[in-house]
Amino acid sequence: MSTAPIEPVAGGQPPPGHLRRSVPAAGVGVAAAAGSLLAARLLLHSAACRNAPDFGCLGFAVLWPYLWLLPTFLLSWAALYALRIRPAWLTALLGTALGVYLVQVVTVVRGLATGAEYVQLLWGAVAFGLAAWFTRLRTRTRGPLWRRAAVALGLVLLVPLNSTAATQAARSSLESRLADAGVPLLGPHLPEGYHLEGVGIEAPMGDEGPTFYYRVSPDSPGKGATTMAQMQQEIQVFVGPVQPGFTPPSHCTALTSGWPVPSPPCTPVAPGVWRHANYQYVMYFARVGDAVAVLQATSPPVSDTFLGELATTMQVRAPSYFTGG
Repeated sequence: MSTAPIEPVAGGQPPPGHLRRSVPAAGVGVAAAAGSLLAARLLLHSAACRNAPDFGCLGFAVLWPYLWLLPTFLLSWAALYALRIRPAWLTALLGTALGVYLVQVVTVVRGLATGAEYVQLLWGAVAFGLAAWFTRLRTRTRGPLWRRAAVALGLVLLVPLNSTAATQAARSSLESRLADAGVPLLGPHLPEGYHLEGVGIEAPMGDEGPTFYYRVSPDSPGKGATTMAQMQQEIQVFVGPVQPGFTPPSHCTALTSGWPVPSPPCTPVAPGVWRHANYQYVMYFARVGDAVAVLQATSPPVSDTFLGELATTMQVRAPSYFTGG
């Protein structure tokens, strides 16, 4: 006489092996990250740190994430051993390393106005949870190798993904600041072979309005001039509200922070555009409405004709024009 096998009740089954390891290990990771944040806060707000001579407290702030690695490893090793997660030392070592990797690689969350500390707690949970999953001992419970390879590949791909996300976040932040700048965003028509870089806003000083600035640079040396010859090929552009002392062509000083200042005459070259030269140092002034753009360059190597073409094509542009969006 045979009897049918009785199916166990699903609710009475123990959780899978990887969950029995990963969930407690993730809790250890959260505790380790919370301990690091709490210790750093107590240290940086202590009287000894605040009264440290020179840059003593700043040095602690910079070195603390690295100084805390050894206590994190040792304390998490003890906690994992107490939770019967074996091998505890390897799981603690891998979890600590993964935590550092995630914090250093996923930099896009550093720009969050709020919640950055909670993200660090999340990285602690993810790092130690993955470490426990990677270090399971029994071969028959390890599962297919491709799963671990996929997770490892995903961790590697965090580098380019974070770079893309950080670039987009920085671009969106800059566009938002440009939109709220309170000054017309004057930009020239760029020919092929040139790009804009160094875009920024300078806060107003006194009764003056904000100043918007950027550089027109050739593509040939790449972004970011490093030599004097490369810097002399760049065109500095400053944009701000028209000041009372700017009355061309008799007085052609614009966007100054002091008064009185030398106010030399300038030569009209087009409607709303004037030129002033002091040996090789050439300046073009382009007025559009209540704003004026000042283009400065050394000619040569920058062509005087090219400077004039940029000045005559100045018009109000969208913020994305200056960020490459």
